[in-house]
Amino acid sequence: MIKIRISILYQVVMISFFLILSILSFGQDIMKVSPEELKTWISFLSSDQMRGRSNGSPEMKIAAAWIADKFKEYGVKPLLPDGNYLQNYSYSGRGRTVLERNVLGIIPGEDPLLKDQYLFITAHFDHIGIRKGATPDSICNGADDNAAGTCTLIALAKEISESGLKPGRTLVFAAFSGEESGARGSRFFTANSPLPVNRIYADINFEMIGHSESYGKNNYYMTGCKQSNLDDLVRSFPGAGEISLIDTIKIADQLFYQSDNISFSRLSVSKDGITIGIPSGTFATTTMSPYIHTPQDEAKLFDFENMAELTDYFSRMVVWLSKNQTEIVWTDPKFARPK
Repeated sequence: MIKIRISILYQVVMISFFLILSILSFGQDIMKVSPEELKTWISFLSSDQMRGRSNGSPEMKIAAAWIADKFKEYGVKPLLPDGNYLQNYSYSGRGRTVLERNVLGIIPGEDPLLKDQYLFITAHFDHIGIRKGATPDSICNGADDNAAGTCTLIALAKEISESGLKPGRTLVFAAFSGEESGARGSRFFTANSPLPVNRIYADINFEMIGHSESYGKNNYYMTGCKQSNLDDLVRSFPGAGEISLIDTIKIADQLFYQSDNISFSRLSVSKDGITIGIPSGTFATTTMSPYIHTPQDEAKLFDFENMAELTDYFSRMVVWLSKNQTEIVWTDPKFARPK
């Protein structure tokens, strides 16, 4: 009888142990990208060898191919129907024709009711190239603007895919070129989307995410807080922990119109001045710091530990948002949902 009781007690203890282990594992289900990985990626994209990644340059071809390889490596499938990650386009400016490309991939959603909707995660990977006459260095490396956002995009793809997380809505990862030339890449995409735009739930855009000195560690801000309730929804994410969304930065209202997110929110404009578009916001940790668009924007100035913590948070938040049933609505009367 004693042996039987000991055996039963042992089984109970072991079941409890594995139950606790499962609960802990569920709470730690993201395989985090390390600060060292982020540093390696961003140091490559913003190296002097990439010569500032100006649009139409050979270095932009290298960057696009590198991003596509990362998507493939981390299980992100090509978005385009021909099985290609690269969406080619061209535009004319300053007496020349610029050939460029966007890098597009998806992680399919698995909720039968939501998988035909799309949550976009975006960032631009171009910069302004070489600043003539600058001394002692003339290369505008574009580490924070926007190798940081691009590598945040890649980190989210890696963490979500390798952790085996199952999004509800289909996640679309879009690295855009042409942002520094007037959001050319994102505007081309939204005008030539291979996906029905009326099924896009929201656009989460990343810019300038590598520094922590402006607003402190574990803090970020979002543009577009006055335009829709996307910020309220993000703020309600139960897994935020010590990460905080700051909504008191006045210039954030202006910056809403100055990054690729606006290409989604301004898909078209009606005769009465109402914009028909997708709720969006850009997530950042810096506004217009002195190093932006200068040779001083370099990876050696980053807080990679803080960036890794934010990346972990954004990965979990995006998956949660992909499953959320809350409707995202415009609160600014100048905008409206597509019909």
